[in-house]
Amino acid sequence: MSSSGLVSFLVFLSVLLLGFAITKPAMDNYMDTYSVRIKKRNEKEIESQEAPKDSALLILFEGLGKQLITMAPFLVDKRTIELLSFANYRTKQHLHRFMGIKGAVGIFCILWGVSAALSNPMNILLSFFTILVGWTIPNFFLAGRARQRQAQIVKELPTVLDLLIVCSQAGLSLLAGVDKLSKETTESCPLLSNEMQQLISDVKMFAKSVPIALREMGERCGVEELINMAAGLIAAESKGADISYPLRQQAEALRDRLKRKQEEIAAKVPVKMVPVIMLFVMPLILLPMLGPAALTIVTSLGPSMGGGTGAK
Repeated sequence: MSSSGLVSFLVFLSVLLLGFAITKPAMDNYMDTYSVRIKKRNEKEIESQEAPKDSALLILFEGLGKQLITMAPFLVDKRTIELLSFANYRTKQHLHRFMGIKGAVGIFCILWGVSAALSNPMNILLSFFTILVGWTIPNFFLAGRARQRQAQIVKELPTVLDLLIVCSQAGLSLLAGVDKLSKETTESCPLLSNEMQQLISDVKMFAKSVPIALREMGERCGVEELINMAAGLIAAESKGADISYPLRQQAEALRDRLKRKQEEIAAKVPVKMVPVIMLFVMPLILLPMLGPAALTIVTSLGPSMGGGTGAK
């Protein structure tokens, strides 16, 4: 009895830990969205145009990628370049190394298929499918990185819009406000701060207007909200209206959208908990209820079933 109680306690503890692991991402999103940040967030240092760190493996991938691009430039499609830009990998070294990684995975799949075909020639058909999967797998990781960065930018955008409204109402121009925010929000909004610094460089180097540079920043990051904000600023600038009004409207709409998204995530939590309850909680409830009855039935029917067997 004591051993069964210990097993029940361990199962109950594992269910609690599993439930905590499942609900932790939703709670973290809730805290990041609605709580007031009282201390600086520890973010990794992110540099947009900085060259990646060198290592022997990355240098090998870079050389392989250069050879692949030189021999078959059609392998670099538009979607790959867009994903690299969305994921903040925007230098030629990033492109070469990513293509080198894809080439290395493809070569490994080719060698595996050839070795498998030596024992059974029919495996050569399977190797073609393996090569295709191996060539496309890095794209899934790159797309995940791009989606993660876009989600973080959307999460930081309402704070930046509120600060831009304050700067506009304080008498600063849009360019001066963006320049000030790019320096003051390096800790609270690191991704947008980095992108705004790149925006300031584009405005100063290519003599672009700030709304046009904002639209290009949205296209560079793949964030539709930035493109819509740039469109509203362009319309306000053409009419000579106050830019604080479209910024305020964009901030309110974006907050409503983020709130609805968090509510959708919270609504999916009970559905995700159903398998956990059926696998871990329901056995703990049914075992004490049905266990003694099942044991009694087996004990009562055991001799009769054994006797019937002996008589036969």
